[in-house]
Amino acid sequence: MTERNEIKRLRLRVVGVSCSSCIIPVRGALEKTEGVKWVGANVMLDLILVDYDQGFVGVDRIIAAVKKAGYSAVPTATL
Repeated sequence: MTERNEIKRLRLRVVGVSCSSCIIPVRGALEKTEGVKWVGANVMLDLILVDYDQGFVGVDRIIAAVKKAGYSAVPTATL
């Protein structure tokens, strides 16, 4: 029997991102996080979208990965 995990989308406002170069370490940290399936970014809106498998990773660990990259993140919504 295979356990089916649900993919969620998290919207994060990243504090301190001012250009597209700033987002590179954040995306890299998130893409290396187990359970993260996809990362999209909109620098103009200070917004990152993260699709993640909640069976492997939670919101707290995703935010910790952003913090490790040198920025703060605030969830705006889980879709």
